[in-house]
Amino acid sequence: MSRFLILPVLLGPLGAQEVGQPMTEARAVARALARPEWQALAQLPAKQTEGAALEARSWLSPGVEWSREQFNGIQSGKREDTLLLSQGFDLSGRRLARRDAALRREEGGKAESEQRLAGVAAQVREAFYDVLAARERLARLVGSISRVGRFQERVDRLHQAGEMSGLDRGRVRREVELLRGREVVERTRLLQAEARLGSLLGGRPGPVQGDLLPGPPAALEAYVAEQPGAPATRMALAQEAAAQAEAKAVGRWAPDLQLGLGVKRWQEAGLTGSGHVFSLGFTFPTPGRVHAARVRGEAEARAASAQARLQREQDGAELRALWQASVDLRASAERMAQEAHAGSGRTEAALDAAFAAGEMDLLGRLDGARNLLEAELAALDQAHTARRTRIALDRMLGKVNP
Repeated sequence: MSRFLILPVLLGPLGAQEVGQPMTEARAVARALARPEWQALAQLPAKQTEGAALEARSWLSPGVEWSREQFNGIQSGKREDTLLLSQGFDLSGRRLARRDAALRREEGGKAESEQRLAGVAAQVREAFYDVLAARERLARLVGSISRVGRFQERVDRLHQAGEMSGLDRGRVRREVELLRGREVVERTRLLQAEARLGSLLGGRPGPVQGDLLPGPPAALEAYVAEQPGAPATRMALAQEAAAQAEAKAVGRWAPDLQLGLGVKRWQEAGLTGSGHVFSLGFTFPTPGRVHAARVRGEAEARAASAQARLQREQDGAELRALWQASVDLRASAERMAQEAHAGSGRTEAALDAAFAAGEMDLLGRLDGARNLLEAELAALDQAHTARRTRIALDRMLGKVNP
């Protein structure tokens, strides 16, 4: 836990970075985790369970009682004052078992705080790559508009020379307008993504810098070896141990002991005197209440154990699925990017040559331009999906640093 809580202290100055400095993924995460708002939300489970553990380790609260007895009638004027200090003692072991349960919950609270920090980091990383993806999509739209715009200029010259009809010229113009409309949509998406990232960071993020396509993941065995130490796994184990300790506590039948020690002062017919008072008391739990509490505690312990087993099985299956999806999506995105970018220049030249030679009509030429754009956008979407899958995989293991 300490390595996560000390992170904002070490990286706090990153929040005051110069305007215009490129914002990397690691810098964005560090800047977000340095915010006191995220720290307060993340540390809440750890602090709550820490307070409960401190309370469970402390002594039972003592009591102070003062009483006065005033006599009338035959003993008129007689008065007795008693001051008694009492303290309870646990003879059954319930308090020790509940203290153990509180300590287990404290461990679970620390794990939950770590999981919250990992969740914040995942949100920031997703927002960061949303900005990067929107920027890349906008760049592809601008490039396509430029390419189709050059073709439009050629069509305009052919129309002026009488070699192209006004209908064909209008088709090219409409194609350009459609692309410009999509450009407006992508610019809006970029602004929204930047606003979301800025809200997470607490200020303008500046120009983002990074690679949308993630690098190759580590071997599956490495991720499987990390899973037992993941915050979610530790949370489930802590809840199971706490439920078992609580079941032991509620099943104890021995009474609670109450000891009292004090002084008594009396006054009668002008005479006064004092003495000591000692009290001894027991609180016996009824068999019915003990049985009911035992049934409830054992059921909760069995449910917590079952939940921990199911959690481990589900997390193991999800981890393997996310890892395989990360590998497959990255490989697919890499192939699609190579296919989209490697031959785009040659394809554009081939389309122009085929149109000039009369081997392709206007609609075919426009359809070829659309295919180039859609191939580039599909490759970006695939890379974005691969990145989000990798972020989900890291979040599952509670990783904060990208």
